[in-house]
Amino acid sequence: MIRLFPDEKCPCESGRVLGNCCLKPDGELKPVAAVTHTAAPRTGIRNDGCYAAALADCSADISREHYVSHALLKLLSIDGKVTIDGFPWQDSGAVGRVSAPSLTGKILCHRHNLSLSPLDAVASRLFKRIDQFHHEIVDSARKNASRFFLFNGHDIERWMLKTLCGAVVSGNAEIRTGESNWIPPLEWLQILFGEEPFPARCGLYFHSEVTGKPYIERGFKFISFSNRMSGVYGGRISLNDERFVLAMSAPPKDLSETFIKDHAYRPQRLWLVTDSCEKMVIHFGWDDGLSHRGATIEYQTTGIGGQL
Repeated sequence: MIRLFPDEKCPCESGRVLGNCCLKPDGELKPVAAVTHTAAPRTGIRNDGCYAAALADCSADISREHYVSHALLKLLSIDGKVTIDGFPWQDSGAVGRVSAPSLTGKILCHRHNLSLSPLDAVASRLFKRIDQFHHEIVDSARKNASRFFLFNGHDIERWMLKTLCGAVVSGNAEIRTGESNWIPPLEWLQILFGEEPFPARCGLYFHSEVTGKPYIERGFKFISFSNRMSGVYGGRISLNDERFVLAMSAPPKDLSETFIKDHAYRPQRLWLVTDSCEKMVIHFGWDDGLSHRGATIEYQTTGIGGQL
């Protein structure tokens, strides 16, 4: 059990004390969401090269966008290259190694690209902590340490949505919709840029319990979900073998007949444990008024392989 006190540093890593940061009067932990809306006033410009043109708030220039966060790719890279899987230009089942600049596209204007950069920072911090934990399993560092980190869950959802939009628009995600020039619906853009919340039951799903993981495969894998009837409706991002699912079309309330039947919707916490002993807690704050359950990931501490 990890105990938090109001006068200690906030686990959101802002540098402020918890009592003056993310601890609310009712005792809940709710970090403030990253600001992604563009600065006022609106420009009224629709840049045809920007997938957010429908918002009529573009700049005139197009920037080269890392649809997968550059800082995250650097974190996962070895000798300047990152292991990837799931992209349409790879052979089926093939795993490749590419440099970070390879995963870019001219798909956003400079104004919209800059507005989304806070999401990249949040996602990189999350996966930095997961990656740190994986390294510590292998080298047995800080074996008795338990740590607690705090994130706004909606920021992670929106980062996943940013990745999905960027990968599909740039042609780096295979879709089965029959469309040759897919662009995100206006509703998705309004969510991404902080104007609207996710619809009910849409957003992040994470497997609720994984025990005895025998190895960790280091790298990035992305798969988009689509069909002709529903269009593009979500995606799955795997980082160091941890699978985060984004649903942009509401699944049925009963998940038992779906591929996410063993997933928790918007988990409150991820417990990362070894030998049934808690080592790291990643806590997500949500603003949806729902009750949230946690998810447990247990790793073996002997015989671990993988590309670490």
